[in-house]
Amino acid sequence: MVKTTNVHGGNVHKASRLLHTSLDQILDFSANINPLGMSSKGLDAVKDALQDIIHYPDPDMTHLYSITSELWNIPKECIVFGNGAAELIYAICRLPQIEGVYVPAPGFSEYSHGAKSYGLPIVEYPLEFDEHIFSFFYDFNIMLQDLQQSKHQLVFIGNPNNPCGTLWKHESCELFEVCKKNSHYLVFDESFVDFLGDAYSMRNYVKEYDNVIVVHSLTKFYAVPGLRIGALMANPMIINFIKSHIPSWTVNHLAQIYSEKALQDNDYIEESRTALKIEKEWLYKELMQMDSLQCIEPSVNYILCHLHEQYSLDDMIQNLYHQSILLRDCSQYTGLGPNWFRVAVKTRKQNQQLIQALQAYFRL
Repeated sequence: MVKTTNVHGGNVHKASRLLHTSLDQILDFSANINPLGMSSKGLDAVKDALQDIIHYPDPDMTHLYSITSELWNIPKECIVFGNGAAELIYAICRLPQIEGVYVPAPGFSEYSHGAKSYGLPIVEYPLEFDEHIFSFFYDFNIMLQDLQQSKHQLVFIGNPNNPCGTLWKHESCELFEVCKKNSHYLVFDESFVDFLGDAYSMRNYVKEYDNVIVVHSLTKFYAVPGLRIGALMANPMIINFIKSHIPSWTVNHLAQIYSEKALQDNDYIEESRTALKIEKEWLYKELMQMDSLQCIEPSVNYILCHLHEQYSLDDMIQNLYHQSILLRDCSQYTGLGPNWFRVAVKTRKQNQQLIQALQAYFRL
């Protein structure tokens, strides 16, 4: 048996070694990356900039700050870039006077890893699960009650939440006031929000509340997890603190150049959102036609699924693994448990290969 369990999905290099195959032969449904791949304008810019890597990256990132400030309608002094969203999450955990970290369950593992790395107590707040509509949702009243009774918490909210895709609701303004009153930092992780559009983002609250932080990944939608770049938006005092706790030249030259072009590639952005909408609906429908699966309707480019108890998730994952198809085992997530797994939404051809492999497995 090949051991495939990993803290994150996307370990295609390990799969390539174990399966003795090339990276391009692996269908990685364990990592949630834009199925259209890189922006062609961004890629061309990277090719042109290769000769410049003999120099240090621009520490000021002047062009990137100007572009993102205009696109996101956020002042430059309220933005900082890092080596992916994960680095910024760890830096957030170093903010002063934090007494504990409030994380969603299920939720992205790096929230807890970041807290543990600085010895901060962790409180997991469970997302509620509605069996009738087969969906997770934030229990606003429970969250509000807990946060009214505590001080100086770092509160992480996935928007949308990974792995279940739950979106935060704009109308929950009372939480902002409670967090402000009780000196809580309210952190929205919007690593996948670009798949939906600006209307779903909480970034405008950064200008209204000094304690609101938004984390924004540029590697998921723009399909460059290997380049590593993420952004954080907050009030200038928080930004200056974060800058003092991340390394110099944390964003490499090629990541800067690619992001400058990709963020302005409107044709690519619209094509990506259109393709995702079509493919996520198609894949969800095909998965739901399998009696052995139940799936949560996706909001972005991944679908959380539950395998019927008569099957072994490990056996199914191994079966597909030996066909060079990677799935994300979610059974270790708090709030999920046995037989939960996640699949990315990819191209129609790739999605069809996944469906065919699952159908063949269930016929065994």
